[in-house]
Amino acid sequence: MRHRVAGRKLTRDTQHRLALRRNMMRALLINGRVVTTQAKAKAIRPYVEKLITRARKAAALKASGTKADSQAYVHQVRLLARDVPDRKLLSLLVDVVGPMCADRPGGYTRILRDAKNRLGDNAPRVIFEFVDRAESDDDAEE
Repeated sequence: MRHRVAGRKLTRDTQHRLALRRNMMRALLINGRVVTTQAKAKAIRPYVEKLITRARKAAALKASGTKADSQAYVHQVRLLARDVPDRKLLSLLVDVVGPMCADRPGGYTRILRDAKNRLGDNAPRVIFEFVDRAESDDDAEE
């Protein structure tokens, strides 16, 4: 029984699972869309949502400009830096993704089922993407 056992192991050890999560988050933030398996997307989604929520808070605090808010902004950015060690990616998260999702109260990502399963093991593939993607991004990829 899995009572009170949180998270998905994805048949990986701890370091591999953390690396997978970090790489999937990086790919999603850079590209705005990732094609992966359903299990991986469902496992990564809560972490991405929490990162975006922190980025929203940081962007709002940065825009307000008071001294107390600047200290709170630094705190939020440091909390983000624990999970996003790359400075360019961190600035992208705070400066672009946070304001992009500012008016949305939650549910920043969606998981769309792909018609074809993965070749080899027939795992269900999905498209994991931001809800507020620009329409020009969709046209450019196709």
